[in-house]
Amino acid sequence: MSRHRRPRTRTTIAAGAATMNLEKLGVSRFDFRDPYHFALTLTWPEFFAVLVLAYLAINIAFALLYAAVPASISNLPAGSLLDAFFFSVETLATVGYGYMVPATRFGHAVATVEIFVGMMFTATMTGLFFVRFSKPKAKIIFAARPVVTRQGGRPVLMIRLGNGRMNALTDASARITVLLLQTGPDGRPFRRAVDLALERADLPFLPLTWTLIHEMGAGSPLHGLQADAPGLESLRMMLSLTARDPSLGAQVYAAQGWRGSDIAFGMRYADAVTWDGVDTSVADMRKISAIEPDTATTAADATP
Repeated sequence: MSRHRRPRTRTTIAAGAATMNLEKLGVSRFDFRDPYHFALTLTWPEFFAVLVLAYLAINIAFALLYAAVPASISNLPAGSLLDAFFFSVETLATVGYGYMVPATRFGHAVATVEIFVGMMFTATMTGLFFVRFSKPKAKIIFAARPVVTRQGGRPVLMIRLGNGRMNALTDASARITVLLLQTGPDGRPFRRAVDLALERADLPFLPLTWTLIHEMGAGSPLHGLQADAPGLESLRMMLSLTARDPSLGAQVYAAQGWRGSDIAFGMRYADAVTWDGVDTSVADMRKISAIEPDTATTAADATP
């Protein structure tokens, strides 16, 4: 029997309130065979930590070579690893202050290799910084809670979002997927992903806000969903948005998630956009998540 231990990776996907803990067997979080993906998927603190560690490791390695043969560097005190380290830093940066210089062929050879490594390290880090900074992102503000209200006497699910950029986005496309906890024929629970049909899933021009609407009719996977539904807590809802940002000249993406318990029943979104009656619309992005009781829904629920 093989005694090799299979890699076990645990991760948390956080999209708003819909946090999901995932675990995979047979894969590792960091695949050093793909350093480019590894560098881009690190958080900024992790990226800077790896950068500092790599910088220190390179300089310490060359410092050990210089310290092993102190005569190869003029004015390098014998046994001083710290001075060798500083000389390595100066060589890696191609500064060369001139007090300590290679004095033998060994010293010149090691310094030559280090200068080459320094140029490659600088070029690589510059490219990674550029890619990390230049990744296009959509500044989308999502409502903190979806709402279930009535529209034309029908129950509907609404999710509001706003464009946080000053420029308008174009060719916006939205998709809402719900994860439903169900029981299979064998009695085992499983999650089923279902896309919700939207009254409008695309918008050619998104300057301010957009409210996505799903009718919870007989064909909806959310049909009959109530605030006291037993499976509400296990429900997860994910919204993904794709649009084009003309100012960046690129496609931008955004995603957000909610738990079933985040849904506000019998509520509606408070007005966030006002119009001066002429040609100016004002969107208060601070009110994207503002909700208020839907009096029509309340009155309908109170009717015997």
